[in-house]
Amino acid sequence: MRFQVRYVAAAAAALLVTLGLLLAGQRWLFSAQTTQPLQAQLERVPGVKSVALDFAQQPGVVHVTLSRVPDLETTYQDIDARVQALAPGATITLPTPTEPRLRSAEQDLSFYVAQGLATGQFVGMRRDVIAQATRDGVRARIYIDAHNVYLALYDGAHAGYFIYPREAK
Repeated sequence: MRFQVRYVAAAAAALLVTLGLLLAGQRWLFSAQTTQPLQAQLERVPGVKSVALDFAQQPGVVHVTLSRVPDLETTYQDIDARVQALAPGATITLPTPTEPRLRSAEQDLSFYVAQGLATGQFVGMRRDVIAQATRDGVRARIYIDAHNVYLALYDGAHAGYFIYPREAK
């Protein structure tokens, strides 16, 4: 029994169409069960200005822009809990502020935070961060929990937020 080229071509075309439909269905299902509910959940968090989801690669990245928030630690923990519930393993990013003074201050302060994380001297880190921020002409609030160090910088109407993961010791 000989295969004719047209039968093989028809089978290959049917396979490609089926594969395309399956991939489109998977993308629609992921969107309906993960991205849309996650977007809606994050937009309900007080202080969240905008959310952009990038699930082109797994586990995905969630870009969150915050307005001025009174407590960065609580806001970030709320965001993280909602992200991990719907998209476990996804990374959360906060944009780097565009205000030059905040960017410059964060670069100066990152050394103190890195030293505090490396040595475990968090009281000294807090004191040094607040003192350096004052010298840089910005206000700083620093928080710590078992997972992260949270740095909030304020310069007039501008705010910048930075999260530094810490190793559990």
